[in-house]
Amino acid sequence: MALDSRWIGAELSVVERAIACDTEYENVGYVQYDTRDGHYFFLHPSPFLPTARKEIYYAPTSPPPEHEFVEVEVSERTPVFLDRACKDHLYVKTISGWKPFDITPLATRRKDLDFMEIIDFFTYPYKGEADIVQEIATCSTLFAFSSPPITGETGGIKTAVFGKNYQWDLFQRPLKIIPPEFRRIRSEYYYSISETDRPVRKSRGEVNQAVLRPEKVVSDLPIVIDEVSRRRCSPGHRENQGVEAGVILAQVLDGLLLKPGAPEGIEKMMHEAIYSLRDEYFSAGQVPFNQNIGDAVPRLASSYARLQASPDIRKEDVRYVVDMWSSMFQRAEKISSYPMKTHHMYELTGEGRRVYFECYDVFGADYTIPIVEAMDAVTVAPVDFELALDSLVEKGYCKRSRDAIMLLEPYR
Repeated sequence: MALDSRWIGAELSVVERAIACDTEYENVGYVQYDTRDGHYFFLHPSPFLPTARKEIYYAPTSPPPEHEFVEVEVSERTPVFLDRACKDHLYVKTISGWKPFDITPLATRRKDLDFMEIIDFFTYPYKGEADIVQEIATCSTLFAFSSPPITGETGGIKTAVFGKNYQWDLFQRPLKIIPPEFRRIRSEYYYSISETDRPVRKSRGEVNQAVLRPEKVVSDLPIVIDEVSRRRCSPGHRENQGVEAGVILAQVLDGLLLKPGAPEGIEKMMHEAIYSLRDEYFSAGQVPFNQNIGDAVPRLASSYARLQASPDIRKEDVRYVVDMWSSMFQRAEKISSYPMKTHHMYELTGEGRRVYFECYDVFGADYTIPIVEAMDAVTVAPVDFELALDSLVEKGYCKRSRDAIMLLEPYR
């Protein structure tokens, strides 16, 4: 959904509705200069919504900083006619002073949807075990809510996604809520969802990058989607998703305005969590992606706080994102423990991979395995076992006889 196509109230963020419609905030807004020196400027409801009011502000002395929320004191209001018929006009508001405006109380107001309802929206493309689907949806939600810069560097979240091409397509579906304006490299909030394994070069703002099976890009979070399949939705359900997407985008926009703080005790907790993450990552040996060790915990915790419309990171936020990272990491780690390259592994069907690896763990390769024993060793249904064998034979990972199979060593 494009930012300029939002027209119903539910599609506007809480901040935008308050500043655009409440007279209490008549002279509050996000500063955009109209002249290079900043003496003439606009106040918008948010960085994402231009003002609909026919007015411009004039600062005779020091103007407010651009790209910040401020509250101004108006000393004079003068109409200026833009045509000879005196029908089209705007008001020039001369200000006598300004002060920073803390947007946090507005951005953290009660939302239309609870944060768990937002996560539930991201589950809709997937069919699979409930816990796995929930984890994937939560990771996708954190990616959508981004993360503010920790220091002077860029913010955002980078993810390494592991799955087949059709699962990659499923991953992208709920992320269509990200407006096209945010897909442009010049955006302050930039989102790149691509198979291109190349770091984004950007020196400011928030950079969110999701890459399919990366080998070069350094990631904050792995997302393993190889154990889910496509969920079929009725036309009515899809229509409801379209309406809900607009509401969720509005809450994402409020979230992007938040910069959750970390009290001293939380900073110490995150410091210890980084040690824990580092130990788990390095003790695993070979893994299929490069992990950002120092920034991942504060970035994920900040995003989770944004999701909950919280101005501060809490202890439970840190625990939750570390546990979630660990769970996803363990699933990603299994990919490297498999005796084949990642891109070859995803040439097989999901059941094909499971049959191959479960049998390989028990029998190894180049060993005659009776069909009955192979079926006892795996966790797939008999009908799926036959289809899995078809996949393995077709790709050259197995040969079969009348009542036995033999796994072949993978191509390395």
